[in-house]
Amino acid sequence: MKTFFAVTISLLFFLYGNSQPSDLLVLKKNNRTVQSFFPGNEISFSTSSKYYYDCFIKNINHDSLFLIQYDIRQMPTTLGVYVLDTVATYPFAINYKEITGFGKDRNKNFNWSGSGGVLLGGGTLLTLVGLGTWVFSKPNTQYYASPYLVGGSALLAGVGYLLAKSGNKQMILGKKYSLEYIAVK
Repeated sequence: MKTFFAVTISLLFFLYGNSQPSDLLVLKKNNRTVQSFFPGNEISFSTSSKYYYDCFIKNINHDSLFLIQYDIRQMPTTLGVYVLDTVATYPFAINYKEITGFGKDRNKNFNWSGSGGVLLGGGTLLTLVGLGTWVFSKPNTQYYASPYLVGGSALLAGVGYLLAKSGNKQMILGKKYSLEYIAVK
C-alpha cells in the first residue's frame, strides 16, 4: 500500500512538476514599468477589433493570454433581496499583439471625469440661470444675479470641461506606452 501511494505521488510530481511557469506582460511608459500582468491579475484592455474587455488572466503562454470573463448580475432571492451572482463565465484566448490600449483602473484613482461632468453641468446651469435673471429682472432687485456669481459659475463650467476631457483616459500603445512580452524559462 505504501508503494502505491509513493508511485502515485511521484507520478503526480512528474506530471505537474515540470510544467512551464506562466509568462509575463509588462506595460511600459517611456521605458519605465507602469504595470506588470501575470496570472490572477484583473486586466482591462481594448483590441484592434474595437472590443473592450474587463477580465481575469488565467494563464500567459506562447504569446497568448488565456482569460476568463465573468458575467455578474444582481439576482433575486426567495426573500426578495438582490444578491450578486455569477451567471456565466466566458473563457477565451487572445494574442498579446492584438491589444491596442489599456483602460485606467477605475477602482484605485479618483474619478476626474465624473467630477468634471458634475462641475460642467452645475456651472452651466448656474450661468444660464444668472444670465436669465439679468434678462428678465430689473437691476438691484431681489432676483437679480450678481456678476461675480455668473462669472464664477462660468469659470466652474470651464474647469469642469477641462477635467472631463483630461481625466481617466485610456493608455494607447504607441509613442508613450509599449507592451513587452517576457517568456519565463
